[in-house]
Amino acid sequence: MIVAKRFTFSRLLIWIFLITGAVASLFPFFWMLIGTTLNPNDVVSGVVLPGKEFPLNWSKAVKNYNLPTYFLNSLKIALLTVLLGVLVNSLAAFGFEKYRSKAREKVFSVFMLSLMMPQIALVIPLFKLMSSMKLLNTHAAIILPALMSPFIIFFMRQNFQMFPSEIMEAARIDGAGEMYIFFRIVFPSMKASFVSAGIYMFLSQWNSYLWPLMTILSEEKKTLPIAISSMMRAYTIEYGAVMIIVCISIMPVIVLYLAMQKEFVAGLLGSVKG
Repeated sequence: MIVAKRFTFSRLLIWIFLITGAVASLFPFFWMLIGTTLNPNDVVSGVVLPGKEFPLNWSKAVKNYNLPTYFLNSLKIALLTVLLGVLVNSLAAFGFEKYRSKAREKVFSVFMLSLMMPQIALVIPLFKLMSSMKLLNTHAAIILPALMSPFIIFFMRQNFQMFPSEIMEAARIDGAGEMYIFFRIVFPSMKASFVSAGIYMFLSQWNSYLWPLMTILSEEKKTLPIAISSMMRAYTIEYGAVMIIVCISIMPVIVLYLAMQKEFVAGLLGSVKG
């Protein structure tokens, strides 16, 4: 009986700890949703009960703060970065892994060293480069520096190591070209790895703040993180509208992860479809 009681008490402590952690993690999201229905004074006062201000806050977010424009700007930048970035990085990783040369490992080591460089150290050189290319205040200035990712190259190369080279040799014997092999044989077999890389690049670009803040000047080209920051620096902060924009900003991330959760996990594990 004593052993059973101790076991029950320990399980109770574990459940209390887990429930406390879950509540602490989910409460900010709950309070954010509640804030969309409150006026600014209630938000500041810490009211945690739903209000009746949602229609007014939605109108302010859409009309006063131009929510659709900011959302579409962020979505456009993130999607283009994913489409072009996954292609560029996967081709580079495939070349590093499957095509041998004397300088291959030396060049790859330089790529890996660049992972140690902080982002802030690249801001001034990138800014000068974009300025010389006349790309400041354009979305291209945000997309181009994000296309090449040493981490994605490293991640994809690790996954390509598990792809059998014998299949490529057999395809070459049958007369297949290198691009045909990559897009028609390698890509279908490793969709999970490509999905994982795409999700990582999407999240990085969707949440990017520092670089877009430095390159985008006009109001109609701002992204959601910059817009939220601008709203929080205003003399009068419309917290209800801010909460709505924050909720909208996290929706694509939640939908993307829920829709591709299996592929994301499989890609991290390096699955190769036979």
